[in-house]
Amino acid sequence: MKYAFILKAVLHSISHRKFSVFTSIFAISAAFAFLAATGCISFGLASTAVNSSLAFPLIVGPAGASDTTLVMSTLFNTDKPAGTLDYEFAEKLEKDERVSAVFPIARSDSYMGIPITGVESAYINEISRGFSEIGEDIEAHDIFSENGRKCAVIGAKTAARYEMKVGGTFFGSHGSVGDEDSELHDFEYIVCAVMKAVNGPEDFAIFTNLKSVWEIHRHGHHHHHEEAEEDEEDGDHHEAAEMHCVHDMCVDIGNKHHAERKITAVLVKTKNPVFTAALEREYSENGFTSATDTGRTVRKLLTYMNKAEKAAGFFSYGTLFLVMIMVFVTILTSISERKREMALMRTLGIGKLPVSLMIFLELLFISVFGTAVGTLGGHALLAFCKPAIDFELGINLEPFFFTGIEIRGAAYTLLTGVTLSLAAMVKIYRMNLVEEIAKD
Repeated sequence: MKYAFILKAVLHSISHRKFSVFTSIFAISAAFAFLAATGCISFGLASTAVNSSLAFPLIVGPAGASDTTLVMSTLFNTDKPAGTLDYEFAEKLEKDERVSAVFPIARSDSYMGIPITGVESAYINEISRGFSEIGEDIEAHDIFSENGRKCAVIGAKTAARYEMKVGGTFFGSHGSVGDEDSELHDFEYIVCAVMKAVNGPEDFAIFTNLKSVWEIHRHGHHHHHEEAEEDEEDGDHHEAAEMHCVHDMCVDIGNKHHAERKITAVLVKTKNPVFTAALEREYSENGFTSATDTGRTVRKLLTYMNKAEKAAGFFSYGTLFLVMIMVFVTILTSISERKREMALMRTLGIGKLPVSLMIFLELLFISVFGTAVGTLGGHALLAFCKPAIDFELGINLEPFFFTGIEIRGAAYTLLTGVTLSLAAMVKIYRMNLVEEIAKD
């Protein structure tokens, strides 16, 4: 009977202190929701990176390119290529018995800051999950046929953001950034297909025929040659003819007036990890190319990401601890206002333990309820924001996935809540209510 009375007293106290209780619960919930968001977004980034790295175990690029540059400029389209290499390296890899497939790529131009990447039809077949839109005269299995030099395949998020439809046209900008200083060239791309979402970097990309990149290269070369002839009249022909640069693809041509087949990297599928390691060593030591094991490089990147996640976690834990201290101070402050109430309970025959237990239950209720609301609210908010996060960041977010950092945060919060509740309970148990009231 006593404990039923205590429970009613706890509920009565909470209902009469709605504002302070709501503030305390909201503070804990907000801090915990941030912790939940940190864990889910970090997990989404990691899973997106890992899934992207599994498709192509090896990347071969130009000599001097770092492992990170090769991965970021090819798989994630977030970095400039380190240079170019001859298409013959892709042909050589294709004939290697240790290789199951090769996918040469060449960075061409950019559109609204999104890189336009030249690829072959096999690459589109490898990464796509079908097409949400495709032109009537386009064959899905050979989307970059000989007649598709101007064809552009648009990633799902890029198409949605810029309202790009099949049959539409656009012009790329020189370079891989597409900033305000970039200039449009006169090569017109035609949207021939829009890929279904794959929840990866490919959703934020534009792909075109590899041969169209070479065509732009040739066009740029002719334009450059005309400028060189004008420079020759001014006595500057020798300097202009030494290096030919188009769309960040520079080749030393001297006085040769022919286009070269240049690519920025080769994505390679090997038959087993042993072959991956052997090929990486061979193509890193030949002096002409660089190679990287994609999985190993991505694991290094994830190591840095994990450090960032831990740092964010420590800040979140600190915030939760400070919030719990605030709640504890709020409860202790309210105790002085409730001395007469607790003294009356003692005169009614309620012992010290049940009275102090009432304070313990209040603090515990706030801790547990705040954690629960923060957990559900944080994940519900992530679910609500998932379309925007997917659209803006390209993260394959799982809004109701519970991460380790979140589970540890819940354990720390509840442990802190129980500890502070016990401390308040002990303080009340040791308090002489008669003397305290007499002092007042």
